[in-house]
Amino acid sequence: MKEKILITSATGKTGFQTTIQLLNDGYPVKIFVRSKNEKAIQLQKQGAEIAIGDISNYDHLKNALSDVKRAYYCPPFIPNLLDNAKAFIKAAQESNLEVVVNMGMWLAEFDNQQSIHTIQIKETYHLFEVSGINVIHLIPGFFADNTFLVLEFAVQLGLMPLPFGKGKNPPVSNEDLGLVIAALLKNPGPYIGQKLHPTGPKSLSGKEMAEVFSKVTGKKVRYINLPEWMFLKAGFAFAKEFGLDAFTISQVRHYMKEYRLNRFDSGGPTNIVKQLTGKEPDDFETIVKRYIDNSLYGHRSVSGWFSAMKKFMKIPFTSIPSIKELEILNK
Repeated sequence: MKEKILITSATGKTGFQTTIQLLNDGYPVKIFVRSKNEKAIQLQKQGAEIAIGDISNYDHLKNALSDVKRAYYCPPFIPNLLDNAKAFIKAAQESNLEVVVNMGMWLAEFDNQQSIHTIQIKETYHLFEVSGINVIHLIPGFFADNTFLVLEFAVQLGLMPLPFGKGKNPPVSNEDLGLVIAALLKNPGPYIGQKLHPTGPKSLSGKEMAEVFSKVTGKKVRYINLPEWMFLKAGFAFAKEFGLDAFTISQVRHYMKEYRLNRFDSGGPTNIVKQLTGKEPDDFETIVKRYIDNSLYGHRSVSGWFSAMKKFMKIPFTSIPSIKELEILNK
């Protein structure tokens, strides 16, 4: 009998892909979600059991963990991460959980981080350590998925405006992260107590990413190094469209500073994806093709150009909180 596995944040970037992989491999999966949304229903149709609850609520967590032995813990991008982790760990202890795959963060490996989210993720490592729970920490760097917030501009306008500076990163796909997490949940033994840093196969600069977009679309795409003030305005201008809020933007502001310092490229690409899944990690061209094939912006058009230009011109006129107001959220 294959053990039932709990996936938290199951409709998110990595939880969704992990659930699909485990279901495809015949594992019984319970997904812990805040609501029965479209993605949750899709996973239910594929065989997942749904547990609805709040990740900050101990009773909800204990109920979700009641009949599972392994779990993927992926804290959502919300304040009070440390309190939520404490609630999960307490519920996991009382449920005699066998092993947890914990979503950590590459930036937490560096000292003097300014993001409260990063600082608290690092503190959760210690909470797991003293809890006695067997844990594997996954510490990916910059997700390739984050680049595609500008997909419409890249395809329709030939512009890739991002605040990467001269930094590089080996972007990893959500699909590969899902495969890695599933592999760890199926065979955790050899990796308990470790921190694993999965990456894509090659480090790329913003300019090199734009060149890949040019190759895939057959049209010139130019990288624009977005200044911080314009990045913040873009974040708030499209917050609703991309499910962002002020807290998330306040944290990503700090991540972009670390990106420009080349922290995401520190250590370079790893072989973790190949080691755990048996396949080479998706290269950036493969990822770009996948996103464009599944996008509304697959081909340039006159109407598409006008729509994208209208959005682009909205950015400078968007009102945003002051840096002081954003930093209040970072405490």
